[in-house]
Amino acid sequence: MATKGFGGDVVGICSLFFREAGEFWSEAFQWAEAKTDEQRQVADTRRRMEAEAKLLEQMRLARESGLDVDDILAKVRNQPRTI
Repeated sequence: MATKGFGGDVVGICSLFFREAGEFWSEAFQWAEAKTDEQRQVADTRRRMEAEAKLLEQMRLARESGLDVDDILAKVRNQPRTI
């Protein structure tokens, strides 16, 4: 049984409003999660690039000081890892 007031169906209007508001907030949360994931991926990529740049700079400095970087890396890669 619908409640009528001021010449309209009040219950129908309220249920329509709450349904639309719920859909809006659902879409807003999905958008926010997608945006957060995208920002996290960008930050991870930036950190990896910075770490790689630092490593390359250290390798360049080691080569300039006369170290055989390729030999050192080969030895490190062939050693078993101990945790």
